[in-house]
Amino acid sequence: MNKDQAMKLHEEAIVIDGLNASYFFNEAVLRRLRQGGVTAFNGTVAAWHSLPETMNLIADYYRLFEEQPDWIMPVRSVEDIHKAKARRCAGMIFGFQDTNAINGNLRMLAVYHALGVRIIQLTYNDENAVGCGCMAPEDKGLTLFGREVVAEMNRLGMLVDLSHCGHKTTMDGIEASKGPVAFTHANPLALAKSPRNKPDEAFKALAAKGGVAGVVRLPAWLTSHGQASVEDYLKAIDYLVELMGIDHVALGTDFMEEIPAEIMMASLKGISAENLQKYYSSTLVEGFESPADFPGVTGGLLSRGYSPGDVKKIMGGNWLRLFEKVWKGF
Repeated sequence: MNKDQAMKLHEEAIVIDGLNASYFFNEAVLRRLRQGGVTAFNGTVAAWHSLPETMNLIADYYRLFEEQPDWIMPVRSVEDIHKAKARRCAGMIFGFQDTNAINGNLRMLAVYHALGVRIIQLTYNDENAVGCGCMAPEDKGLTLFGREVVAEMNRLGMLVDLSHCGHKTTMDGIEASKGPVAFTHANPLALAKSPRNKPDEAFKALAAKGGVAGVVRLPAWLTSHGQASVEDYLKAIDYLVELMGIDHVALGTDFMEEIPAEIMMASLKGISAENLQKYYSSTLVEGFESPADFPGVTGGLLSRGYSPGDVKKIMGGNWLRLFEKVWKGF
């Protein structure tokens, strides 16, 4: 399949990014999403943020939807993703990267669901009331309150995300959920020895539960030497397809574009000096520098022998199927 045919397939596909944590109030970010043909993305609304901060951010995003309807729209359902595709704008799925924003109140989950939140990561890097992140000194696993959170998310139809969770909390979360869960952005430990990466055991358990994993494009999580190209990104996809099967692998880039310095520093709080050095040494993947380069991923998958149907699964179809199942509630 030549370059023109690859671009045609990319334009036909529903392209979904499992995690984009960029500063979407910058129009350059929105422009790159369109250039890359991104149909929808899990956009980080809150992580370490308090309940009042989170509510203010949600209000700001609703104003953004009003001010920039040609560029971005809210996604509350799978139907909205198809609408975004028809309108050629990016559909934003509200996602949290921590449960701090519920402030220990289980009933806040229903409030956030009503406001459009559809994906919540149980922990960020540290320990919280729900469980332990990958940087916690000891991973004690999912707490009793954490199990209540998972059950309520299942009931409401919110996708449980375990990307930053420690291994025990990850495995407990998979076991506790009535239905499929996700690693919206996590890579195999076999490729790079980072505390943010996960062992094969976790990916296999995720697949057995019907879940999906999104491959991250940060070099420190793709290779052992901290430098990476789009070829390394494609190799990570190959590894997980071989490990989990074609129906369980997707994109989860973790782009962090145009983020103000104070927000970036808050997001990296608690990370060791060694891992900070790895992160700052290189955050760019050659050939996949921004969402504008998504067509190159489609072309790369085709050149590696994936069928057009399987390419569409990886580029967005697998996320779409998972959302369809989970967002209806269990």
